Amino acid sequence: MRLVHANLIGPDFNMKKDMTVTFENERITGIGEEILSLAEEETFDLSGLTLFPGFIDIHIHGADGADTSDANVHGFEKISAFLASRAVTSFCPTTMMISQSDLKHVFMAAEVFQEQQPLGARMLGIRMEGPFLSREKCGVQNTEYAELPSVEYMNKVLDGFPEKLVAVVDIAPELEGADTFISEMKNKVVLSVAHTAATFAQTKKAIDRGVRHGTHLFNAMSILHHHEPGAVGALLTDERVTCELICDGIHVHPSVLSIAWKNLGEDRAVVVSDAMRAAGMPDGEYSLGGKNVIVKNGRTDMGDGRLAGSTTDILSEFKNLLSWGMPLRAALKACTVNPARVLGISDQVGTIEPGKYADLVAFDNEFNVKKVWVRGRLVYDSSIEKKD
Repeated sequence: MRLVHANLIGPDFNMKKDMTVTFENERITGIGEEILSLAEEETFDLSGLTLFPGFIDIHIHGADGADTSDANVHGFEKISAFLASRAVTSFCPTTMMISQSDLKHVFMAAEVFQEQQPLGARMLGIRMEGPFLSREKCGVQNTEYAELPSVEYMNKVLDGFPEKLVAVVDIAPELEGADTFISEMKNKVVLSVAHTAATFAQTKKAIDRGVRHGTHLFNAMSILHHHEPGAVGALLTDERVTCELICDGIHVHPSVLSIAWKNLGEDRAVVVSDAMRAAGMPDGEYSLGGKNVIVKNGRTDMGDGRLAGSTTDILSEFKNLLSWGMPLRAALKACTVNPARVLGISDQVGTIEPGKYADLVAFDNEFNVKKVWVRGRLVYDSSIEKKD
């Protein structure tokens, strides 16, 4: 395939004008001002559009009425298609605190989904947000299924499944058994500090042992206090760690996001949606983790004022960041190459370069999504009317 007359964001995150991009067998083969066309190549004229690397959401529970924990292949397909329409080309479907049996059913559905050609965004691996979380900081999570960190638990639920099916495991580092779990699992999955009441010292110890990521910074974790900096302080100030931020203007105030970004810099911040099934849906009542969640004006509410995930998406958050004065380069890296680095796949995705997968989004000047390619296959075209 050949895309011509496109502006594009290069691997240095600077704009290149009137470029041609070619790709074959899922990967980008060439980028230049003029590339000769083969007669059989399909060509798209992208005059007036700009190619961006596809966005990556490494923390999303659901969208378009579907949820990862439903353990339904059709649900994965709905999430995938919705994400592509919102510039996301790859994602980590995220579970909740559910039973071992239900978790295995999620893995079964995910394995089937991963083997088929996706309708939109492709799955990078399951994320387990639970069961190794603090009961004190569980939020909407079901404490009935809370577990202490255990390699044996992981071996049991993953029995019969590919080792790489799970990409990220969230953990509260203060829990009994966390030290051993981190030491034994750090080279198998990405470990992320989450839903935790850990002190600064406990969090630093977890980082020293091999944790390299922080889940939705500020939310569901011990707060930053001037005497006890807590998990937030440890994650913000340790350059070995990347940190997620939900940038919907609800979960974290824009001024606090600005403070966090000044500490994290443009290479450690990762935008995530933490979206639940109400993303892309109207206000109303929805189920999350077996509990009812009220959605009003896009804000989730457990019924007592507490948040329960989000209804946002990476594209909306990206636009928010720009409207709040974030430089395009910093905002874009947090939506593309930074999450790729978290998963250790930045050699495959996250920037537009020869040899990488052709995960591409064509935007107009107002950041409306016009076309989306996933591994070189056109999965979304705004000019084609959606049919149910």
